[in-house]
Amino acid sequence: MFDGADKISKGSQQLIKETNIRRIFKLVSISDGISRAEIANRTGLSPTTVSTLAEELIFAGFIFEDGTGDIPTSGRKPIMLKVKPKGGCIIAADLQDNGYNLGLFDLNCCSISENFIVLPEYDNLGISMLEEISKAIKKNGFQKVQLLGICIGAPGIIDRKNNKIISSTILPIDIKNDFYSVIQESYPGIRLELINESSLSAYAEKEFGKITGNIDNLIYVDIHTGIGAGIIINGRMYEGSGSLAGEIGHISVDINGPHCKCGSRGCLETLASIPALIADIEHDTGFPPEFPNAGSLDERFRIIAEEYIDNGEFSDEIQRMAKYIAYGINNAVNLLNPGVVVIGGKATELGEKFLWEVQKNMKTIGLDGNKDTPIRLSGFKGNPVTAGGARHIFNIIF
Repeated sequence: MFDGADKISKGSQQLIKETNIRRIFKLVSISDGISRAEIANRTGLSPTTVSTLAEELIFAGFIFEDGTGDIPTSGRKPIMLKVKPKGGCIIAADLQDNGYNLGLFDLNCCSISENFIVLPEYDNLGISMLEEISKAIKKNGFQKVQLLGICIGAPGIIDRKNNKIISSTILPIDIKNDFYSVIQESYPGIRLELINESSLSAYAEKEFGKITGNIDNLIYVDIHTGIGAGIIINGRMYEGSGSLAGEIGHISVDINGPHCKCGSRGCLETLASIPALIADIEHDTGFPPEFPNAGSLDERFRIIAEEYIDNGEFSDEIQRMAKYIAYGINNAVNLLNPGVVVIGGKATELGEKFLWEVQKNMKTIGLDGNKDTPIRLSGFKGNPVTAGGARHIFNIIF
């Protein structure tokens, strides 16, 4: 029902019908039960049109009748319509250096399942994803025809026009890896999106985050192995003319600093990412000898975060990191003047003490109109990349 609508010529009766079906479904999806009469009142469509299109949605399994609602008069009680969560599904993936998270979401954009798939060889990404998508759909009781869309989030520079990852400092992938086409060939009738992961995280904060309220202009700073930013302007992801917006990790905060992979010097990513913090600590004091088995980056950072929060260890290095982050945020705030800046990624594990250090530095360097811009740690529960991806697909379709 919802596939191929963008291929219909504008002005055709079929396109008008598809548009109205989407309007009706969207109203049902944002309501905890709504009557046909109320839909007609809100959309301006005739009661007959609403009833006809609602029946199509019911027949297709997207909505269902859920009892009667209350009315202030003694007339006939209306039958309420609700979304049928398992009437369709959306797949969202989050690419990482050694594999990917694959999530399956229902029509309420609620996560049904999410698993991490280890990928020894990135050249097999497309084939692997096809296999795992099929498994996830079948395992959770859906049919292939119920898959409405797929969104793939990736850390790196993405050619949105040709749907390829141009480069990534995180992923072992090159532009020749055309996993997108492999997936598209198996699912030709559905929406398939490849988007920067920070943009999707920002979108998740905008759509689901409690700390952002009704703010439609925000910056999400994702601090992990690298540093990226997602930008929301007027409620929409802003990706720039070449989908390169948000590369805050490659803003130089020290022109005499270390060389970056991008060719510049003193990039925020080289000075304030998680690997940069660990390297700084190991250079200054060495990693704590009482933790000899902490080998992986995640394990070492977990110990650092715990020691910092509980005992104040590594304060000098983390204060330096916070200062660099504040300078990077200040540059972005001066340029875009957002309503809020959200810090996400692994850095949130450093807690409120780290946030306070960033805020303290912002107070000393920001312009009077910008230094009071709220800066918050993300409180999002779950994976913001897959959640943002699922919501993005949903909002495109409906």
